[in-house]
Amino acid sequence: MKAAFATCAAKRHLTWLIGGLLVARLASSAADWTQYRGPNHDGTSSDRINKQWSGSITNPVWLVPVTNGPCSLTISGGRVFTQIRRTIDDIDKEVCVGLSATDGSELWSTTVDDAIYDGGVGFDDGPRSTPSIDGGFVYVLSSYLNLYRLNATNGAIIWQQDLKTVYGSTVIGWQNAASPLIENGLIYLNANCGVSTLLALHTSDGSLAWRSQDEAMTHSTPILATIDAVRQVIFATQTGLVSLNPQSGNLLWKSNYPFNYSTSLAASPVVHSNMVFITGAHAYNMGTLVAQVALTNNAWTATRLWYTNNPASHWMTPVAYQGYLYGLFGIQFFDATPATQLKCIDMRTGQVKWSVDNFGHGGIMLVDNQLVVLTEIGDLVLVKPDPNVYTELGRFQAIPDYFGDTNKCWNSPAITDGRVYVRSTSFLACYDLSMPNLKLDPPQLASANKFHLTARTANGSPIDSNRFAGIEFRTSTNPALPLAQWIRLTNGLVLTNGAVRTTKVDGT
Repeated sequence: MKAAFATCAAKRHLTWLIGGLLVARLASSAADWTQYRGPNHDGTSSDRINKQWSGSITNPVWLVPVTNGPCSLTISGGRVFTQIRRTIDDIDKEVCVGLSATDGSELWSTTVDDAIYDGGVGFDDGPRSTPSIDGGFVYVLSSYLNLYRLNATNGAIIWQQDLKTVYGSTVIGWQNAASPLIENGLIYLNANCGVSTLLALHTSDGSLAWRSQDEAMTHSTPILATIDAVRQVIFATQTGLVSLNPQSGNLLWKSNYPFNYSTSLAASPVVHSNMVFITGAHAYNMGTLVAQVALTNNAWTATRLWYTNNPASHWMTPVAYQGYLYGLFGIQFFDATPATQLKCIDMRTGQVKWSVDNFGHGGIMLVDNQLVVLTEIGDLVLVKPDPNVYTELGRFQAIPDYFGDTNKCWNSPAITDGRVYVRSTSFLACYDLSMPNLKLDPPQLASANKFHLTARTANGSPIDSNRFAGIEFRTSTNPALPLAQWIRLTNGLVLTNGAVRTTKVDGT
C-alpha cells in the first residue's frame, strides 16, 4: 500500500516535473545544412556537440573516397550533396552526387558540365561551387554557368538553364566558384552578363524575377542578412559590396573597395550587427575591410570602418561572434601554404587579437558557440572563441594522407544533428559529435512532498563532467511559458554513475 501511494504521489507531481530538465541549451531538431556555409549563410549552427574529443568519437562513422574538387557540402533529408570531377568515357566531367548520410554510399550522380579548368588548384582541381538544397530539390551552378534544378532523391534534371545562352553571361578566369543562394522561392546569383548582372530567378522554373546593377562577378557566394531590421542580399562584386532588396532588386547601398580587383576574390561577406566584412587576397594586392551600414530617414549609408592589406584571405570566410572575426588568414604576400594562420580580429577596429600558425586554407564553423575548424592538412580542431587568448579544446585527424597536389582540405565543413561532415579533394568523412538527449526518470518520493530527481542520457551513455556543469533543473506550472521564465531549482546537483541527481525537491 505504501509503495502504491508513493507511485500515485509521484504521478500526481509528474505534471509539473515533466519537461523540467534543461541543459545550457535545450535539444531541438537540428536544421539541415542546406546551403554553402549553412542555412543562415554565416557558418553558424545551434547544434549541441560533444566537446570531449577523445576515444571513439574521433573514429569516422564513415570515410569514403571522392574524386577531385574543392567545393563543399550540403546535407538534407538524410543525404549529402557535393560536386566532383569524374572521368566518363575518357572525358573529364563535372558531376553532382548525392550520398547516403548513413554510410556515405553514392545514391546517384548527374553530369552538369565539362570539367575544364585553367589553374588555381592543382592536379586535384575540380568544381568549386557547392549545391544548394530547397524544398526537396538540389540547385547546382556549374563552373561554366549552367544552372540546374535536380530531384534530391534520384538526381533527375527538373530544369536547366545555360546562363551564357539565356543572358549572354561570360565566364571569368578560374571559372565560377559562387554557389546558388536561395530564399523564399528565389535564386540569387551574379550572371556576369554585362548589364543588370545581379539576378533573382524563380526556383520553380528558372524564370527571371528581376535583374539589377552592372557589376562584374567574382568567385564569392552572396549572402542574405538582416541589417536595421531590413532583409537584404549582399554581393561582393569586382568593384565593391552591393546590397539589394531581395524581392525587387532595388539598390539599398554600395561600399566601394579601396583596392582594384585582381585575379580572384572568393570569400563571402560576413555581417555582424550593422558591420559588413569582406576580404581579397594580399597576394593579389587586395585586402580586408569592414563597412558600417546605417539606415537614417529612409536613406542608407555605408561608411568604411577600417581597411588593411594584411591580414587578408584568399577565399576562407571567417565567422563573427560577439563582435570578433575568427578565420583563416594569410601571412603577408605569400599565403598559399598550410602555414596560413587562424586569427581573431576585432571587427570594429581591425586589431588582430591573436594568431596561430599552421591552419592553412581550410574552413571554419561556429557550432554550439565553439569554433570548429578544418585545417588544410585534414585536422578537425575545437577552439574556444575568446578574443583574449587562443584556447584549443580538442583536435584529431579527420581526413588522412594529406598531400598538397592531390589531397588537401580546401573545403568548408558542414554539420547537422551533431554530425560533422568534412571533405578534401580525395576523401569525404562523417564524425558523430552529437550530444545524447537527456531524459528525466520518474520522480522518486522521498517523504511527504519531497522527491528525488535523476536525469540521464537517453542512450545510456554517461554524462561527462563538462556537460554536468551546464545542467540545471527547472519547473513550471505552465509549460507554455518561455523556458527562461521557468523556476530554477536550487537543490544541489550531484553527478554519480554517469547520471545527474538532486534530492529532496519540495513538491509543494
